[in-house]
Amino acid sequence: MPFFITNDSVKINYHDYGEKEKPALVLIGGYSSSEVTWFAQVTPFTAAGYRVITYDHRSHGDSQRVDFGMSLQRLAMDLHELIEYLSLKKVTLIGHSMGAATIMAYEELFTTNDLTAVITEDQAPTFMKSEDWLNGAYGRTLPELETFIDTFPKTTLTRQKLSGEVKRALGRGMRPFDFKRYRGLLQNVILQDWRAQLGQENVPHLFFAGGKSPIFPSAHAQAARNLQPHPLSEVQVFDECGHILHLEESDRFNQCVLSFLEKIKKD
Repeated sequence: MPFFITNDSVKINYHDYGEKEKPALVLIGGYSSSEVTWFAQVTPFTAAGYRVITYDHRSHGDSQRVDFGMSLQRLAMDLHELIEYLSLKKVTLIGHSMGAATIMAYEELFTTNDLTAVITEDQAPTFMKSEDWLNGAYGRTLPELETFIDTFPKTTLTRQKLSGEVKRALGRGMRPFDFKRYRGLLQNVILQDWRAQLGQENVPHLFFAGGKSPIFPSAHAQAARNLQPHPLSEVQVFDECGHILHLEESDRFNQCVLSFLEKIKKD
């Protein structure tokens, strides 16, 4: 099992698939997940001619458990160090949920200069309810966010029935996550607001949303797209999916990603 060591001495588990000279896709998981959730993407993406890197955030999956550096900014630094460690150039970042927020934090720290594209899955740029976001019709107040954090460990994130293959893969690869110990990380994530950062993004961005997500209204994807200036950016809403599109409808998700990457490659 390969690891690299961050500059604050944390062992990060990662896997590197495909040919080294191919364009790189880095797949970034959500809060409490592990890299195994991307198992249905690795083979299709490498078969399409990409190098695919998956990894576990600190204190997630098979990475080292620590009580420090549990913030989005540190997760963004870990991502940056992984990219540097593997000498990746012009990468595409694909992030689910907190993985998408990690990308936003990465851009804030390191800009988009070394990125080819960004793909985010069911992550609004803000959790907060305000009149200048979706007309104040969606989002949560601070007291409601505290309740959200408390109930999140018991929230059913998917709406589509997962296949037997998916369940077996998750059963083999998922690791226990200590929600109580790492409650502060979720707190850190939900207090962020990346709307201004989207206005600075100068690479194509594909925004995914689940029509039946228990976390966000699907309208967030188009609203976020409206903040992002690149002419090749797109929105995909999977009407029957919950929060984890890449597991619930993996074939469709994969095709959308590959079609998007092919389109921007031709531009």
